[in-house]
Amino acid sequence: MRYIYQFSILAGLLLPIRYTYSQKINDYLDAYQGPNREGYLQPMADLVISGFNTGLQPSVSIDKRFYVRLNLTALGVMPVTSQKTFTATTEGNFTLQQSAIAPTIVGENRPVSVQGTSGLTYVFSGGYGLKALAWAVPQLSIGGFYGTEISVRLLPYDFKGDFGKLNIVGVGVRHDVGQYFLKNSPLVLNVGYAYNKSDIGNYVALQSHYGYVQAGIMGKTAGAFVWAGYLAGTFDVSYTYTENNTPQPITANLKVKQPFLGGIGAHVQLGFFSLGAGVGGPAPLTGYGTIGFRFQSKAKPS
Repeated sequence: MRYIYQFSILAGLLLPIRYTYSQKINDYLDAYQGPNREGYLQPMADLVISGFNTGLQPSVSIDKRFYVRLNLTALGVMPVTSQKTFTATTEGNFTLQQSAIAPTIVGENRPVSVQGTSGLTYVFSGGYGLKALAWAVPQLSIGGFYGTEISVRLLPYDFKGDFGKLNIVGVGVRHDVGQYFLKNSPLVLNVGYAYNKSDIGNYVALQSHYGYVQAGIMGKTAGAFVWAGYLAGTFDVSYTYTENNTPQPITANLKVKQPFLGGIGAHVQLGFFSLGAGVGGPAPLTGYGTIGFRFQSKAKPS
């Protein structure tokens, strides 16, 4: 079972695929109930929120003609080494109080222990050896209004049972500021903003804000670009811990630890069909691939 969760402890929370679990999701979240829970779960917040704000720009150009573009974007997020461990401290009545480098939820499946007085041993839980998260989300974009594009991401899915409903809602806007001073140039400069509000089953509620700048070059059929921006968000995880046969509610209120998110991308437009791909970072590492269909008016707006 731990082998399956090597990839799907969170991918299973995001992909619209039904898995058969012998344990509830809660059993994989309740490793810690005290202050250590934030450090243990933090990489989950960074991975998911960074992933939700990756692949927002399937192209660099915002055409002057009215268009509607539908993209299906596959997203991948990979933790870096620094996200696989954290400094954990013994809790409760254990003496002497000690700290140790322990695995986070994405770290190695190898518990770490320290020795206390009277021969007692304190064990910090192992992680689940998570290699990557992957999911796909549709994105609808409408553009051609004075160099402005509006995008919407929407993915509702009911897993039912223990997991509950997955709701991903994202809205974004891009504006071509280069049109004011880069006329008749292949260079493109856009500014953008994206907002996400999502519920991941019965366990996670998140919100994020991402403001960015996108710069690139556009030819007749292909373009390449870079983007960089500031990311902020909250990630609230709720689960229960059973003590003396009594469930105790636990909440971890997390925020984005790495606010910078940037990357490079490229796309090809072949008539109404397009392909794109890109990578980002620095922590976690992100990547995306997208296929799209664009329907465009023939006349430019006056």
